[in-house]
Amino acid sequence: MDMLRRGLALLTKKRDFALLMGAQYFAQAGDGIAQAALAKLIVFGGEKGFDIEGAKSPDELLQMALLVFVPYTIISPFLGVVIDRWDRRRLLFVANGLRAVVIAGVAFALVAGAAVPNAVLLLSLLLTLASTRVVLATKSAALPATLDEEQLVEANAVSQLGGALFQLGGFGVALIATDFIDVGPIALVGAIVYGAGALFGLRIRKAGEARAALTFGQELAHVVRNIADGLREVSRVPKAAASIATYFWLRVLWSFSLVGIGFVARELISGKNQDFQVAILTGGAGAVGAALGFFLAHRLSQRVSTTAHLVLGASTVAGLGVAILGGLEMKAALAVLTFFLGFGFFLAKISLDTMVQEALGDDFRGRAFSLYDISYNLAWVLAAGAMKLLWTKDSQSLLIAGMGVVFLLGLAGLAAWFKRAGLLSPSAVEKAPAAG
Repeated sequence: MDMLRRGLALLTKKRDFALLMGAQYFAQAGDGIAQAALAKLIVFGGEKGFDIEGAKSPDELLQMALLVFVPYTIISPFLGVVIDRWDRRRLLFVANGLRAVVIAGVAFALVAGAAVPNAVLLLSLLLTLASTRVVLATKSAALPATLDEEQLVEANAVSQLGGALFQLGGFGVALIATDFIDVGPIALVGAIVYGAGALFGLRIRKAGEARAALTFGQELAHVVRNIADGLREVSRVPKAAASIATYFWLRVLWSFSLVGIGFVARELISGKNQDFQVAILTGGAGAVGAALGFFLAHRLSQRVSTTAHLVLGASTVAGLGVAILGGLEMKAALAVLTFFLGFGFFLAKISLDTMVQEALGDDFRGRAFSLYDISYNLAWVLAAGAMKLLWTKDSQSLLIAGMGVVFLLGLAGLAAWFKRAGLLSPSAVEKAPAAG
């Protein structure tokens, strides 16, 4: 309860932080609503439905991963420069406002009874996915400017849990609503929620350091150099580089395990409401684990000597859960597995966010969190490719458990990197350098 009290205090006493969370929460709630609505209309692989975490086969997973994540990986470094060089309040406004307009247009067309082409629906859905990555990267870069740096662990926990709850809530409400009303009005509600998120972003007073005013042409001419500067800065600061590498490795574990668990769960569960039951079995248990991580985050961060220790401990919990329980094809085992996966991933993620925010100055955080996005995208593609090559019905449980073992071996290498860089020493530098 102490963590809940601290989180509520941040939301009630830190105006800019509360507005930043509003921009994030409404963005993710809009995602849940709009994506649940539009995804049901899209014809993919000969069937209606588009949900990468709910892919029905390794082939479908790989096709979705390539379609969704490869294009954004290419543009992500440029967006990192935009986050560092442009007014982040306006960026939050544009990222939410643009898709509000697009989704509203699709919604009005559906309400009017027009036949919206599958390609338009798919592009609209991809726009919402890409815009969310922009919002989340901008939020992570701007967050330290909205509060005191000693509150970063609590703030990142509030951001992670609140965002997940709003997105799951929006998705759940929209999923139920589509059984009773047409998709058009539901999508329109999603557009309105996006618009609210845009207004929250615009009301933030301070989201980062003031930037030198340059023309668009000057910024464009400098963009490649700015990307290179960001890469050099991250590689120069071991705390940032090791954190981003660890995030990538965690995402590989998460992506492979979560989809694999879904495949196994569908074999164990049958009936008319199979997808809903699978979501409750896996997503529900994972959400409980994440919630427990939220309540314990501050207390655990105070009991360990460095944030890096919490990252490694939480990651070990997630890896051990997958390695030990992944081979058991039972409903109870899958639920316990996703609980530990959610708990470990949540704790590690908020700790990694904190480490990157502490390690870098405000003028480099946008580019650092664009590398986060690239890690997120490549982790999905790598996990999907591994499933395509290795997954069989006979070996599925062995592969999930094996992923846990491989993850733990890689984590041992990352722990050695942390140790060499001095990140496991309480005397390690914790504060970011001044912006320059």
